[in-house]
Amino acid sequence: MMEKHQPQHGTMRFSHGFLAVVLLSLLFALSLSSLVTSQYVVHYYQKHMFPNASLTSSNESACNVNKSTEEFKERTEVQKAASKFNIYKTLVESLPALVISSSIGGLSDKYGRKRILIYNIFLTFLWGCLASVIIFFQINVNYLLFSYGLYSLGGGLYGALSVSFAYVSDVTNPGKLRTLMITLLEAALGVGATASGFVSGIIIDRVGFFYASVCVCAAAAFSLLVMMFCLPNSRPPELLLKGTSTLENIRASSAFYFRASPKRHKYILAIFIFMMASFSMLGKSNIEVLYQLNAPFCWKSEKVGYYSAISYSARMILGSASVKILQIVLIEETIGIISGISGMAANLVEAFAINDLMLFIVPAAGCLSSLIIPMTRSILSKLTPADRQGAMFSGIAVVEIASSMGSSLGASTVYIATVGTMRGFVFLVFAGFSFITTCLFAIYRIINRGTKTVPITDVTKEITSTQVKTDLDKGK
Repeated sequence: MMEKHQPQHGTMRFSHGFLAVVLLSLLFALSLSSLVTSQYVVHYYQKHMFPNASLTSSNESACNVNKSTEEFKERTEVQKAASKFNIYKTLVESLPALVISSSIGGLSDKYGRKRILIYNIFLTFLWGCLASVIIFFQINVNYLLFSYGLYSLGGGLYGALSVSFAYVSDVTNPGKLRTLMITLLEAALGVGATASGFVSGIIIDRVGFFYASVCVCAAAAFSLLVMMFCLPNSRPPELLLKGTSTLENIRASSAFYFRASPKRHKYILAIFIFMMASFSMLGKSNIEVLYQLNAPFCWKSEKVGYYSAISYSARMILGSASVKILQIVLIEETIGIISGISGMAANLVEAFAINDLMLFIVPAAGCLSSLIIPMTRSILSKLTPADRQGAMFSGIAVVEIASSMGSSLGASTVYIATVGTMRGFVFLVFAGFSFITTCLFAIYRIINRGTKTVPITDVTKEITSTQVKTDLDKGK
């Protein structure tokens, strides 16, 4: 438990900025892997399900939307098979990560952020190596599920993000600076994802899937080395929580939403907003690749990569860069409402796209759509005392993984059911979630009007840690 005389937050230094480098490289690895795997799975099924069909050739006439043709039927079957693989992949990478992430933030409160991040990124590196071996020997794609299972044992991407955002909270004070730093980390994620989009198609088209997968391993290794040798600890050992068990850490991540407190209704509404926002965004990436590979677009790897780069740069770089300007005249809740509207517009355009131009309008329409995530993180962080940031972000990671899993499973199921009739229907579903998110943020704005979103005071901060432990001991 933190003593009263101890400072809540450290002083941000230049060396703390290496966290952005770590996340940039990590997202490059993960985004590149996602693009490689999504396209490799389609390539694998085309080759093994219809080895003599025109789908496996470069014949552009095979790309049509005439439902009576054999090519259309074969392409639809491949799309369904790839969507089913996405369902299995989502379950394998999400269920273990859901359990791990429920405690990973609390463990970082106890053992330090850096140790937990090293563990997470090391498993990401091993995952990339195993996937490379499977692709090189052209082993059945179902064995890729083992690599995703290994990756999930570290908490996955969302486990890494929960610890990273807690790291930022350690070295900043509540307010606009913390909001800005959280948003800048999101921008670093966007830079990594954008870079992977630009290079993925070039690597795949020119040297194949295997060498693209090797690049995933190299990027993960670089992220791990920067973490180990350049990034300092965010808090000194004497400020780490002592005497808490793993079970207590798990329970502490959800105590904010169940323990009686003046802020509980805000916690509940904010985390529900975060959940709906995650549903509207996190299940799209794999479906978008299938959508682009399907008729009437039939994109090649290079164009898929360019679209991914433009999309990420618009949402996570340009969108994040606009935060500083928006903060001058708008509060976080209003920025969140604008972000929800942007996401809704982008999904509607994508649902009815019939040519390349319409698809490339989607990133422009959705350039502010990703802001809703850092705005909600910042709101939750400001509600939370300094010594419980890890537990709070751990709870966010659990919600993020569960939402991602539900969104991915639901999107794949909807796409399988509708790809042969209205291929863009799944994006109407995403637009619906964006609409719900926008309405909920408007409700939060009304509730929060006239009140201050600040952490629990120093007087109650010490009681909080004691009360959480007491509640856990009583089984509340």
